[in-house]
Amino acid sequence: MRGARSWLLLAGACCLSCGGAQPDPASPATGSSTEPSKSEAAEDNSASLAEFRSKLAAGLGGVTELNLAAKGLGPALGPLLAESKDVAMLTSLDVSDNDLGTDGACALAGSARLSALRELDLGGNDIGDEGALAVAHAAALAGLETLNLSGNSIAGSGASALAQATAAHLSSLDLSMNSIGSAGVSALAQTHLPLESLYLLGCEVGASAVTELAQSTHMTKLKVLALSGNGVGDSGAQALAKSTTLGALTTLDLCANGIGDAGALALAQSKNFKHLKIIELYGNDIGSKGAAALQKRFGVRLHL
Repeated sequence: MRGARSWLLLAGACCLSCGGAQPDPASPATGSSTEPSKSEAAEDNSASLAEFRSKLAAGLGGVTELNLAAKGLGPALGPLLAESKDVAMLTSLDVSDNDLGTDGACALAGSARLSALRELDLGGNDIGDEGALAVAHAAALAGLETLNLSGNSIAGSGASALAQATAAHLSSLDLSMNSIGSAGVSALAQTHLPLESLYLLGCEVGASAVTELAQSTHMTKLKVLALSGNGVGDSGAQALAKSTTLGALTTLDLCANGIGDAGALALAQSKNFKHLKIIELYGNDIGSKGAAALQKRFGVRLHL
């Protein structure tokens, strides 16, 4: 699940095609493969908060998936949904890009009616650390499996709270386009969450934090790691290449990270990555020597 804002910001910042739908690994690359899969929830056609309030009052007809993305309905959408009896049926909710802010997010997270939710998209709502804290510790959201919080002005403290979230089954977390920095990544490296997909595009991470992530013993289930636009550099790439705990990875996104031949050669010569199906290295500083080594190692799995 994903809000539109973070991907537009990332595209503008990196001038890449990162964030596209995942292609068949055996097919020629047509764009990045690291966007989380998005449920096909029926989109609500309400044009205003008043119109949606009327529809909600009449009942949602037992729908289990609700898509309210990019409507700009404002903070009042949070308490409106939180107080509705019909949301108790929802397993998937997309309220990305609605200007919820901290108040709207906290109201939504405080609802006791959302225990059936498995997918929640709050991308692009400027919820901040306070909103992230509310989501992280919301009792009714303990069953979440997929959470998108991209583009939400979340910093290290918000990421730290999410690393300790009550959602014990959370397998996919997207914090792209939030300045969580090294402190946020350090917390995530110690998380108890059973993460299989972690999206950290444009999070101001840096090489040292990536090294900590690469050495984490809590990331053994991780299959997708997206790190575009984070200043990973050669040292970060070398740390990932040496990692003995990221053996389950099937997709690794290192686009626009200032990686040169040294990092490329380390990735190509790594004894790990045995399950890797896609490795993305668009927009780096890799020369012919590094490119040749990568091509020899990864073949069609390489997007360069």
